Amino acid sequence: MTRVCTVCTHPRVALMDDALVKNGSYSGIARQYHLSDDAVRRHADLHLPASIVKAREVEEITDADRLKGELEGVKEDVHRLKDLAESEGDYRTALTACDKALKALELQAKVLQLIQDAPRTEVVLISPLVQTVIIGALQHYPEARQAVADALGEIEHLEAS
Repeated sequence: MTRVCTVCTHPRVALMDDALVKNGSYSGIARQYHLSDDAVRRHADLHLPASIVKAREVEEITDADRLKGELEGVKEDVHRLKDLAESEGDYRTALTACDKALKALELQAKVLQLIQDAPRTEVVLISPLVQTVIIGALQHYPEARQAVADALGEIEHLEAS
């Protein structure tokens, strides 16, 4: 039988995760929340890294999407200025603008490749807070509570593989 993570089921798991992310000491966190050092260490080793990795992936994708949007704006500016220079007969500036537009297009292709290559999470994640609420709601139903905890443990096991 899979044991329930006492940190994941703790009502203040989000605060503990935040402290762990900020490199808080295991013993200090354990003492503050009345848990064992081993429980906090196990939680950090088994449950926290997956959450952090997924958060970083989402952050990288968001940054790439933002960069793509900014690049689109720069491309529009380059094309607008090229058209203006060309309409005024300033072909040297128009050719320089064409070169800049090509560089912007190359950069956009690289950004799009980064976005396409970025790892995508296919599994719907249940935050530790939601897990805690679910486990807490089942406190009067010990068999159901254990079954849900086991199922959540299996999901974590599959994600780690």
